[in-house]
Amino acid sequence: MELNAYILSEHLSRKYTVELYGEASRKLHLLAPELYMDHTLRFHSNHVYLATVEHLPQRPVIERNTVLICIGENSRLNYYKEHAAVILIKKKVDFFEVYKSLQEIYELFYMWESRLLKLFLKAPAIQDILLCSYPVFERSMFVLNNSFQYVASTLSPQRGSVTPSHPELDLESFLLFLKQKDPRMDTHGSFMVELKEAHVLCVNLFDSSDNYMGCLYMEQSGHPFIAGEELFAEQLAGMIEKAAELSPALFSNELGSLKKILQNLMNEMPLGPNQRMLLKSSRYKQTHVCISIHCLKQFSALPVAYICSVMESLFSDSLFWEQNNTILGLIPARHFSEDSDKAREILTKVSAMMKEMQLCAGISNDFPDLYMLRTYYFQAEAAIENGQLYAPGQNLYVFSDYALMEMVTNSLGGFPIEAYFPTGFRKLLDHDRESEVSYLETLSAFLQENMSYAKAARRLFIHRSTLIERISRIQQDLFVDLMDPDKRLQLQIILKALLMESTLNEC
Repeated sequence: MELNAYILSEHLSRKYTVELYGEASRKLHLLAPELYMDHTLRFHSNHVYLATVEHLPQRPVIERNTVLICIGENSRLNYYKEHAAVILIKKKVDFFEVYKSLQEIYELFYMWESRLLKLFLKAPAIQDILLCSYPVFERSMFVLNNSFQYVASTLSPQRGSVTPSHPELDLESFLLFLKQKDPRMDTHGSFMVELKEAHVLCVNLFDSSDNYMGCLYMEQSGHPFIAGEELFAEQLAGMIEKAAELSPALFSNELGSLKKILQNLMNEMPLGPNQRMLLKSSRYKQTHVCISIHCLKQFSALPVAYICSVMESLFSDSLFWEQNNTILGLIPARHFSEDSDKAREILTKVSAMMKEMQLCAGISNDFPDLYMLRTYYFQAEAAIENGQLYAPGQNLYVFSDYALMEMVTNSLGGFPIEAYFPTGFRKLLDHDRESEVSYLETLSAFLQENMSYAKAARRLFIHRSTLIERISRIQQDLFVDLMDPDKRLQLQIILKALLMESTLNEC
């Protein structure tokens, strides 16, 4: 086991007053400590020597990456500070006590390595690997899966020794992480992040196919990270990856099979007998809504699994999974009907989360048959498409708010609106361009009020006789009998389509 000057200095500082001078390497390169022998005129690279200042030669040859632990100080030491990393113990202390302390430091790391190897003689639990490693790091350590749910943890004595009560990394912490940088789920090696007010050392975990399966993270826990400690964290992460390779179930998702079935339904792939049986389970014999979540900003690596996990924690009995470039969800409709206040509270929280993550979502109507999932997915997609056109700036769109717009758009069949104008309709447009009185507004109000002259007149703030005269002129220009319900429906669709077009032009 090799260490570096920073780790030796930090551990020695727990017993002695020490100072680190010179240029030290973060790499783990130092072999077991050696006692300096009198008259030695060469200090070898990657060696660590223990000496008292009065025994040091005047100007020896000092190779690169040499570390000297020196007891006592005088002017002779300046040369060593310029050519080596020097850990200075200023006060006079017992030479052999220091040497014993150095051996104990190395023994700590040797024992860690030995215990880990013994664990791997059997299939180790990740919790056991963390507990075995705690004496080395002395920090709260956590392992999360790719849904950012806790797989194992070992907390510092100040925080207790139990697994956190919530199953996944709390949403507030994760959103703070997103504010600082893109999720670094494709990063190999260690990196630092800040969650709330804590500095956190993270190492991503990957399977043998280089697929992201989670991460190891350590909290600062009251004392700063030591230079080079990240390399031991990477070693620990490697051991966790090996454990997961031996026992893949350690990181598996119990709902994965059902999500696979839903993906097959979305891709119009046939289901096997076992899949059909699982789909018919009583838990999912209920009415659902489909939610589709889009990313408004292209992250370097969208934390899809984490978003799915958070959404599933907000809506009990829900399922969320990745589908192509979107996130799909299946939410029991009761969440939107049992308690309207609670539903609004949850939707407000979801909306705030999506705003932070720069996401938007469409929510379908409810439906009882999961085999209809694909149809209602298209409803959720239509809600997003229409919502972004007619209400840009929001991030939650409900299909029922845009159902009429979608119906009108589809009813046009790809033809321009003008193709559906009845004879004389252009006369109304010509009139409106030249007059302050709008025949289209008059006709729309009259039809919306079910051809009630009194209600339409109040709506338009005009006299009833004035309205009767206008409607008479409109009918003359249109050559349309407004008593015909089919003709009225045609006009209402045209007027709605024109209003939608006008709204889009104003956006």
